[in-house]
Amino acid sequence: MFKINNIEISSPTHCSWLLSDLSSESSGRSTRNGRMSKDIIAQKRTLTFQWEHLKWSEASMLMRLSKSSVSVYLTYPDLMTGKNETIECYTGDMSGDYNLWDNENQDVTNITCTFIEM
Repeated sequence: MFKINNIEISSPTHCSWLLSDLSSESSGRSTRNGRMSKDIIAQKRTLTFQWEHLKWSEASMLMRLSKSSVSVYLTYPDLMTGKNETIECYTGDMSGDYNLWDNENQDVTNITCTFIEM
């Protein structure tokens, strides 16, 4: 189940999941022995979704929901926890392909959007 701000959206056809460690300034390698010291202050997820094909109305709703404000609440199945999670995110660039001149077939393809945990 995928939701943006508690509104269900079509499931993406592809998802790329990334977990990043955010480290304090005191993290780094020792100049004495090269050993890594890491002070993790937070872990944040980045999810990049792709929808191969959506109807025009679905794609328009997805884009409006994703860019409605600085942050959105994304509900999705999380790879690490193994259950649905809801996280506050901001969105990166969005893109999609469509043909303005084809009035019979108003579909959008190759829609991508990245959601970065706040």
